[in-house]
Amino acid sequence: MQKLKKILINIHFGTLIILLTNFVFNTICDISLISNLRFVLKILFYVSACMLFFYYIKPFKKKAIYFSLYIISPIFIFVSWLIDGIMGAILSSFFLFFFLPNDIRFENDQIQIKTKFEGLLGMCCKYEVIEKKFFLFETKIGEFQNEESLYFKQNDIEIQKNKLVIHLKLKDYDVKEDHYILKNSTLEIPLRN
Repeated sequence: MQKLKKILINIHFGTLIILLTNFVFNTICDISLISNLRFVLKILFYVSACMLFFYYIKPFKKKAIYFSLYIISPIFIFVSWLIDGIMGAILSSFFLFFFLPNDIRFENDQIQIKTKFEGLLGMCCKYEVIEKKFFLFETKIGEFQNEESLYFKQNDIEIQKNKLVIHLKLKDYDVKEDHYILKNSTLEIPLRN
């Protein structure tokens, strides 16, 4: 039992250090671990905290208070959502920010386009263009917003010198005819190098 507890503590605080270091690097220079690895680390962090709560609850130790936050927070968020929808949405956004996997809309060998999480009350349809680096890292090289939710096909996207060109067919409303029509559109997003 003690060996498993020690392993869980190492996993919890090791993933905490890795995730905090990743957050600092992402804030300072837009370089971070790839999204799939971050998601696995977050799950390990949360699950190890929940398991450690049950190790420290009986006999009760002060460390159980810290680990109880991981079990109580989802219950607290759900209750606040039931009592007041907006407060629950704000708290849920904060919780989901850490644990929601990325919504990847396009991926190839060089880049990845994914939706940017703005919270449950945030604006629609912000996208980030991510460049993959050295198998484990990624860096944000562009960002754009559209009025509709977009899904991309492999041949819709071209990477030119310093820009990303996206060819799309978007719906447009024709007021004279009183119906929607398909319109060919091209988005050009400047990229950072």
